[in-house]
Amino acid sequence: MPAFSEILRRFESHLRVERNLSPRTRRAYRGELERFVRFLVEEGRLPEDPDVTTIETRHGEAYLQHLGHERRCGAATLSRTIATLRVFFRFAVETGVREENPMEELRRPRAGRKLPVYLLESELEKLFSAPDTSEPRGVRDRCMMVLMAFCGLRLQEVVGLNLNDIDMESRTLRVTGKGSKERLVPVNETAARELLAWLNVRTAAGGERALFTNRFGRRLSGRMVEKIVDKYVRASGLGRKGLSPHKLRHTFATLLHARDVDLVEIQALLGHASIATTQIYTHTNPARLQEAVDRLKVVER
Repeated sequence: MPAFSEILRRFESHLRVERNLSPRTRRAYRGELERFVRFLVEEGRLPEDPDVTTIETRHGEAYLQHLGHERRCGAATLSRTIATLRVFFRFAVETGVREENPMEELRRPRAGRKLPVYLLESELEKLFSAPDTSEPRGVRDRCMMVLMAFCGLRLQEVVGLNLNDIDMESRTLRVTGKGSKERLVPVNETAARELLAWLNVRTAAGGERALFTNRFGRRLSGRMVEKIVDKYVRASGLGRKGLSPHKLRHTFATLLHARDVDLVEIQALLGHASIATTQIYTHTNPARLQEAVDRLKVVER
């Protein structure tokens, strides 16, 4: 009997080994799938740890109705749930556990269009001024926020940066993005200055190669970076913006777009597609990308 728990274990292995997804993303998949089955079991629709082949489209519809009507979940959450169920059962089909994917019949709700949250230049200046740069910790924190806002780095990309990823001569960062795809990110004058300031006060400890370390010399975690950003958002009076590290990335894209940088070039800078692939169709080159980020306002110390 292809029990749910066993197929979920194989699915997690697939996400880790073949799709190379981050632990955080894998936990999100697992959590959603476990909530789905737990709902069906608690409602008496299926037995504990059910046979995966007994799960039908109607079960998915019942769960979506529960999320929408009882939990008051929005269209974005429902769409994400549908996507998760489809991927899981597609895996079951591809591995021969099932003959069909029952979740392909689920109808994706239409999501309202939401404007991304971002900061104005004056608000960025407030945020960057919040850390106490007379202390190494403040220099580090300011540098991290500048890299997210002026280089468009994802949270995990900042956390994953190593010392040897920095090339100050060419003013670039080698960034490892989703799916372990690498890209070169140009660094503007402001970000280069903040990097140098941090490198000058960073204390080497235990051979740790991480760029951003804690007071014990170990690599910062993504959760710690989130807490750091939240602290300065509150200290600068920007708490109403609901700002997160990812919103700083939105700010990067918004500032570039406001300066008439081509959307395809922004896509390359954000790592939504590899720069090499984008060059084939748009003739984008590293020099032009460097020019693009240099258009961002330079915040003085």
